[in-house]
Amino acid sequence: MDTGNTPAGGRQSAARTWLRALELTAMIAKDPSRILPRVIDQAADKAGDAPALLSDRERLTFRDLAARMNRYARWALAQGLRPGDRVCLVMPNRPEYMAIWLGVTRVGGVVALVNTHLRGASLAHAIDLATPRHMIVAAELIDAVRAARPASAAAATIWSHGGAGGLPRIDEAVDGLSPAPLGTDAHRAPTVADAALVMYTSGTTGLPKPARENHTPGMM
Repeated sequence: MDTGNTPAGGRQSAARTWLRALELTAMIAKDPSRILPRVIDQAADKAGDAPALLSDRERLTFRDLAARMNRYARWALAQGLRPGDRVCLVMPNRPEYMAIWLGVTRVGGVVALVNTHLRGASLAHAIDLATPRHMIVAAELIDAVRAARPASAAAATIWSHGGAGGLPRIDEAVDGLSPAPLGTDAHRAPTVADAALVMYTSGTTGLPKPARENHTPGMM
């Protein structure tokens, strides 16, 4: 809000910023399929070796991130994941988290981002609300998910990321898949009108509640 006390130069700069934001937003109507996973593929071509994600243990370039994203997208297609089908992701923050999310949403799947601090009935409740076909769980959280399963009616297939006896390993399943960008004939590409995520409230006044989030248009 301009109170009249802002210098003229500052007002002009703010106006230019808003105009630029409106110009970028106008692009959405022209290309509603320009969602973040597509932008990552394009960034891999333009700035392949530039860092995209950094953690205390790992560094992914845009090319690395795009390759992992595309492998997870092919995994989702191999599982028969249909647009709108949900996948629960139970994993702490790490680069692989983003790669899985981007890959599943790339082919129209909806990722439910489950709070890794939930346990027992609260965890089972969050899983039930998502009604997932698959769950991807970090190895260190498998015991918590297994303990919640008796209280959960979800009939999802559980995939472990990392070692966990008796469960399929998604990190091994994607290793042999192609990292190349998906062709447009491989799936129905989602648009900004489609759901991308299920996120949850904090649950401070009761059990966590889900909220649907649509795709965010990517701008680069």
